[in-house]
Amino acid sequence: MSKSIFSSANIIIHSSFAKNPIIVKPDPIPVLSDELKYIHDLITCPVVAYLIDVLQHYYLGDFQYVLAQLQTRELTSLTNILWGFRKSSVTYPNYEKIREILQLYLKGLTQQNELYKKLLNTESSLETCKKRSSILDNMQELRTYIENLSKTMTLFNPEPQTIVAAKVLKHHAIYLREYGYPLGGVFDPELLHEICENMSQLTTPSITPSITPLTSPSITPLTSPQITPCITPLTSPQITPSTTPR
Repeated sequence: MSKSIFSSANIIIHSSFAKNPIIVKPDPIPVLSDELKYIHDLITCPVVAYLIDVLQHYYLGDFQYVLAQLQTRELTSLTNILWGFRKSSVTYPNYEKIREILQLYLKGLTQQNELYKKLLNTESSLETCKKRSSILDNMQELRTYIENLSKTMTLFNPEPQTIVAAKVLKHHAIYLREYGYPLGGVFDPELLHEICENMSQLTTPSITPSITPLTSPSITPLTSPQITPCITPLTSPQITPSTTPR
């Protein structure tokens, strides 16, 4: 836990001119706690200075500068660096709130860039539609447009195009399935971390102690030989006639 930022130690002075010792309370000396030190390190890092510069141009309405400074590569780098600054929200709650605010600033600028790119595409499409609609008011331009369009038409099937299968990492595939395409093409490291943890739990084999079953000794049952019953026909005993003397 964070300590007090002020020292409360008193100085005791023993003097021969006073019966009791003199207690002097010094001016409080600021002692940076761990949390304040982490906050200082965070707000003075180059990432925050970079964000402040971009935010200043954003407030001035220089959206083209914001878009140029926050391309996908820069967004990915800034997002990962802020993620690397994370600490326990229980031990350092104020620090984590400040870090989360910086992350929200970055996400807000990312959303602004996406809207600004849509605005540029809309303006470009609108300009194209204006040029095409103006052709309808000029017969000569309309005739030229139709002739050029007929020249580009073909009666043959277009050549087959080769499509290269994209290779997506497993945790990225799960992210896309669960949360959709990430804003600005930058994957949220918090969500990726949760996905990777769940994957590691699922892929870690459960260690089952090797249990050798108690096997009784192999007992071969005593099989008596097959006895074919000897069937003897019932014969009446041989009777010898007894001879009695006359």
